[in-house]
Amino acid sequence: MRMLTLRTARLFIACADHGTLTAAAGVLNVSQPAATKSLAQLEAALGGALFERAGRRLSLTALGEALLPRARALVQQARDMEAEAKRWRSGEDGLIRLGAGPAVAFSLLPDAVKRFYASGSAARLTVRSGAAGELIERLRRGELDMVVADRGDDEADPALATRALPDQGLAAAVRPGHPALAGAPLEDFRIATATPPERLRQFPLGWNAGAPGIVCDDYGVLARACAVSDHILIAPEPVMARILTEYALVPLPGPVSGLVVRPALIWRSDAPASAAREGLCACFEGVAEH
Repeated sequence: MRMLTLRTARLFIACADHGTLTAAAGVLNVSQPAATKSLAQLEAALGGALFERAGRRLSLTALGEALLPRARALVQQARDMEAEAKRWRSGEDGLIRLGAGPAVAFSLLPDAVKRFYASGSAARLTVRSGAAGELIERLRRGELDMVVADRGDDEADPALATRALPDQGLAAAVRPGHPALAGAPLEDFRIATATPPERLRQFPLGWNAGAPGIVCDDYGVLARACAVSDHILIAPEPVMARILTEYALVPLPGPVSGLVVRPALIWRSDAPASAAREGLCACFEGVAEH
């Protein structure tokens, strides 16, 4: 009697995703009678129905809901194994799909990439920037290979491997001639930031800042906006250090917030080993330490 194999796992997933045996058979390029027989054998081997039948429509039973994530994981591991074997055959690590949070994309990424290619790596990089939470969800779905972003205050997740980079405090800056530099209350001005407003509410600024005036994932955009307005730019210290060398902004003295940005290198715990990923991690760590 047939237990769960890669073939039956793919059939199980296709039935769940497409809702009928006819559609699943078409996606997998098998006959409908063969698909019907395989699904029946799988359910018999597992000792329970995976789907409720309503005419041709299939809907997951409680058992099906419980086992579907395991089937998806089995298929994903097979894809990872095939990809790793291909890299070994070709003698290189192929492609790394990297996600970079806003602070990382502006401060650490350029120098880390420079180091990575100076090391002689033959791997290719594609980079997606965005909010940390969105990038980590894409990582879980297998759409990214690695994320470098603020891990926030989340508890450790066994599904993810995490390597911490140095924590970062926040800093503030304004345009030259800003009224705050002459003593105007900071409360009179809106802030511009990439930090999610809900995190700022958890760790308020050192003055009654109110809701942010501008929220953007691109610190270059934020810096240019603050250079021509009275907004106060709030950014992690390494980001601010780079901004102050590239834009005409003046730092504000004093503590900004108790919020600590906690950047980390993150990948799936079950992802295949990769010399290129390890090399890229070392490059980010080297840049962060300096």
